[in-house]
Amino acid sequence: MNPVKIGAGKSFKGLAAYLLHDVGRAETDARVGWVQSYNLDDAEPDRAWRLMAATAMSADQLKEAAGIKKGKPAKNVAYHFSITFSPADNPSEDVQRAAVAGALKALGLDRHQALAVSHTDTDHQHVHVMVNLIDPENGLSAASKQPDGRPALTSNDTLKLSKWAQAFEREHGLCVTEGRLANANKRAAGEKVDARRKPRNVYEREKQETTDRRRDFVKRQHDDKARDLTAESRAMHEQHRIEWDALKAAYGSEKSAMQGQTGKIIRQTVADTKAAYKPAWGKLFARHRDELRIFEAGERSPIGRIWHAAAVFRERALDGDMLGGFVAAFSKDERRAIVQKKHDREREKLGKQIRAEITQQIDQIRRDQAEAQRQARARFLLSCENLRGDQEQARAAMRERWQAYNAERRAALVTVQQRQAHVARGRSMGRQRGRGLEP
Repeated sequence: MNPVKIGAGKSFKGLAAYLLHDVGRAETDARVGWVQSYNLDDAEPDRAWRLMAATAMSADQLKEAAGIKKGKPAKNVAYHFSITFSPADNPSEDVQRAAVAGALKALGLDRHQALAVSHTDTDHQHVHVMVNLIDPENGLSAASKQPDGRPALTSNDTLKLSKWAQAFEREHGLCVTEGRLANANKRAAGEKVDARRKPRNVYEREKQETTDRRRDFVKRQHDDKARDLTAESRAMHEQHRIEWDALKAAYGSEKSAMQGQTGKIIRQTVADTKAAYKPAWGKLFARHRDELRIFEAGERSPIGRIWHAAAVFRERALDGDMLGGFVAAFSKDERRAIVQKKHDREREKLGKQIRAEITQQIDQIRRDQAEAQRQARARFLLSCENLRGDQEQARAAMRERWQAYNAERRAALVTVQQRQAHVARGRSMGRQRGRGLEP
């Protein structure tokens, strides 16, 4: 097992984009195994790095709340280290998670926000860890001297990780890293150890020099398969997006159609109701015309005028205006107004009846439409649930294919390594026999 400090930068977003996606492919995440956040309330990965960035940007406010001077703002607060396991160990996920927790504690960063991401794109298990160096409680940077006089938590981080890894390997029965053991023995003997990482160009050159053509051939074969799987993954994600867009568009069209249909139904209902009452209006108007003709005929006789005057007097008396009623009884206009007033009341009554019926019908239409919209939404949500399930099955199948690909690739590379080791042992035994060291 080999824990390596990679460095510290300014961008949580940039580091998260690298950790949570495939190399050079921001839209895929096939190489991501498991993800775990620390001190972030189990936040989802995309939210986790945003919370870390928000905490870092709030460092001054956290210091002020803790009664600490603001001081110079920290710059590189996105700390990055990795833990690589030997291919021979193939540790379980629980062991990998325990390693991350142990490394954070060894560094003194176990109270800090962190995000661990395992990658499965190599022949050995490895985990990347992004840590927010800003303490979420007091806003101090772990890369700065502590208020109690202690040195920065990140000082001697490489040595801390080395000592912790040595103990973790023994505790979990992992392969011992010979280089680390040799360095530990040198330190115990008082010798100075240069544990600096090799420059990238040196590492790449040495790696290239030790890579054999058969291994390159196996990698190229599997790279072709990876490209095919990546293309299928992209096509699957695009198809999923199209399916969601189509489902949402269909639901939106259905809602719009319902809303437009409601207005049409209401207008038609009003028209039908008014049409149904046309005969009633006709009868009422006919009766009113007859009553006016009878009134005019009665006005031509003294007896008729007396009856009409009596009607006026009774009408005014009901309002408490007896004198006015007596005077008005001798006015033809007043006598005619009594008839007209009666007609107005009857027309108002019929109109009110029609309006009440229309209001009742409109209320029922709106209740029916509300129920139809509720059922439409229920169908939409059920369709969403079914689509989500179908797409999750498709994603799970794609993950299984990636896992099978990675397992096949690792097995092929292990076979190459075993063959190389077998050839090397054969050559060594041949040399030893030539020297008389073997029978």
